[in-house]
Amino acid sequence: MRKSLVLGPAVLLTSVLISLFPTFCFAQEEVSSARLDAVTLAPYANAAASPSLPAAPAAAPARGTDSSRRIGVGVKVGTLGVGGEVAVRVLQRANVRFGFSGLGLGYNFNHDGIDYGARVRMEGAQATFDYFLIGGFRISPGALLYNGTKITGTASVPSGSTFTLNSVTYESSTATPVAGSVGVTFRKVAPVLLFGLGNLVPRGRRRWSISSDFGVAFSGSPNAALNLTGLVCAPPNTSGPTCQNVATNSIVQANIAAEQSKLNSKLSFFKIYPVISIGFGCAF
Repeated sequence: MRKSLVLGPAVLLTSVLISLFPTFCFAQEEVSSARLDAVTLAPYANAAASPSLPAAPAAAPARGTDSSRRIGVGVKVGTLGVGGEVAVRVLQRANVRFGFSGLGLGYNFNHDGIDYGARVRMEGAQATFDYFLIGGFRISPGALLYNGTKITGTASVPSGSTFTLNSVTYESSTATPVAGSVGVTFRKVAPVLLFGLGNLVPRGRRRWSISSDFGVAFSGSPNAALNLTGLVCAPPNTSGPTCQNVATNSIVQANIAAEQSKLNSKLSFFKIYPVISIGFGCAF
């Protein structure tokens, strides 16, 4: 089985985010350090300028002051693809998080004598409400606001080769070999329930964070479609009166429909899709 990985536009944006994170965060840390040094040294500078006057004590921070960050941005990789996310702190123990992801995967395989050239495209956007139960452990209910995951591909049988539809064996005609397409689509919107570790908006002075998610998306059973054209013959013939047009022969069409039903049955486990990801981010 030959596989090739094709990353979508999300990877480009992810690369930009990765390149900008260190510069932004370190710059913010340098500014904060400079401000802290200035505040720390101010009383001593005043005392040196006026030796006859006692230095005023530094004002104590107001009780209840919260120095935690409010917004965090990050990049992630997982079973929904590669992408980015933004979190906004809404409560002391809760964030609202939005993310996007995308991934392309192409591969070729043979099943029951039919050669398939398939491409899986995963893309989507999600929103979750992150509530922190203990420390960095959280529960994150939410939804896939857009699920663009789909499978598209070609189907073909070389002339003179045998293949099977619904346990019935056919021979591909030499004059018009069997060819066609296959596609699988998923429900566009789906609820998700996630658990996770880490906080994209750390409480306190930290900026960097590492986080992970694990849970499921209730995406429903996908819908598969198989379409074939060409001439099929009764083995061992590849031409002659035993050959029938796939598009007009009711028996062949019934076998294609049965094969399509089998494919849908095999894909039914995707109605509960596992969601696993890991990422890192920066807060400000």
